[in-house]
Amino acid sequence: MKELSNLLNPSFPRSQAFSTLIMKSSEGLKRYYLIMTAWEDKLFEYTVTAKTAQEIAQQLGYHEAMSQMFCDALTEVGLLLKEEDKYSNSPLTRNYLTKSSSRYMRHTLENLKKTAKRWSQLPTLLRQGPIIKEKSEVFGHDWITRIAEGAEAGSVFNTIKVVTNYLNIQRWKRLLDIGGGHGLYSIAFAALNPELEAFVFDRPQITPITCKYIDEYDAQRVHVISGDFYTDNIGEGYDAIFSSFNQSCSDPELIPKLVNALQPNGDLVLRRFKDNSRESALKVLDWNFVQFEGKKIGSKPHSSSKIIERNEYVKNLESSGLIVLDIVPVDEMSEIVFARKPSTFRSTH
Repeated sequence: MKELSNLLNPSFPRSQAFSTLIMKSSEGLKRYYLIMTAWEDKLFEYTVTAKTAQEIAQQLGYHEAMSQMFCDALTEVGLLLKEEDKYSNSPLTRNYLTKSSSRYMRHTLENLKKTAKRWSQLPTLLRQGPIIKEKSEVFGHDWITRIAEGAEAGSVFNTIKVVTNYLNIQRWKRLLDIGGGHGLYSIAFAALNPELEAFVFDRPQITPITCKYIDEYDAQRVHVISGDFYTDNIGEGYDAIFSSFNQSCSDPELIPKLVNALQPNGDLVLRRFKDNSRESALKVLDWNFVQFEGKKIGSKPHSSSKIIERNEYVKNLESSGLIVLDIVPVDEMSEIVFARKPSTFRSTH
């Protein structure tokens, strides 16, 4: 028999926190299936021009009444626009969810689907441990293309804005984009500076993808160098070195190599994850669903024993003889460390 005090006294902790947690979880699940179903059924390719729910039902083989409610739900989350009895793509959908858009985020959605599948396997992963993969499988074509989609969707614009507000990039003649992957940052810098020759350095399995983007943007002053920045020569005489989200901007072992490659008075522009951006326990669990050689189980996302906290890294820059100019936030998860090689540089080692 239940006690009447359940009804006559407030619970502690109050149920509001529990209800909010469940509601947010439920909303996320519903929105995921809403978006993925519409995308996988190619609904957004059909609603490029306005259609009624009946026309959509006929085209996609939907139940007519369900089609109406489905379209209303897509309208509610901002993916369709409804005018009278017709539905068409919203600006959000036109930009990111239709094949004809140059900012189409196919790889991002495919990765979301893979992530959802791994989370559906959580009971199995808890009992059997992470999925084992080759490192090249994890950091291959799909990985770099997904990053490029995010870069084209705003990451390049946000980063370039911060850099150009802080530095005069017109004085750069030679730029090294180390670990530059897709090369989109170099392409943007070269577009802003007609005198600039940019060099994207990355592993041999990545640079063919870089070349694809260089060709797509017809960026004739952007070049590639294939190699491993730990073991190979990265060149020298650069007026600036740019790095975004890779170990070349977080591992102190590489600082002497960067310093030697810079001209006196050259700029070092390092975009890093903020130290607290890897702390979420959900992100850590997700990151550890897949294991590959060299990755420590339980590690934080995109971390390694070579990556150190920002303040310690900055001390290493200063002790190598560089002048740290400033640290400027780009967005919620990243910041840029600006440093410069003195015009009368003397090695401290």
